[in-house]
Amino acid sequence: MLYFKENIPNKDSKLIYIYKDITVIQMQKEVEMLMLSLGYKHLGQGLFEKGNRMMRLLFGAFCKYFKFRVHIEDYNNGEVKVTVSKDTTGLSGGAIGVNQVKTEFYNLSRAFQTI
Repeated sequence: MLYFKENIPNKDSKLIYIYKDITVIQMQKEVEMLMLSLGYKHLGQGLFEKGNRMMRLLFGAFCKYFKFRVHIEDYNNGEVKVTVSKDTTGLSGGAIGVNQVKTEFYNLSRAFQTI
């Protein structure tokens, strides 16, 4: 079932989505299933990581590394607000690494609209 209602535009580098007809606990499960299907590990506290940080530091853009924070909270009228933010900039991979993080962030934005 599609719970996605709307995307809230913002000036920060965050993705903010509103979902309807779902509880916070159900949304946590949906987000975890989505992120695991995309190859992320759940580190707890809403942190999701993909790749190896040490390899990224050693080999730069040749090794991908992404880390995102997902915050889920009650919104108004039984809706749920999900905020996704970058927890790494990609600078350890240089200009290519920064672009990789931007591309992955865009891919996540599309994926979160499928929940």
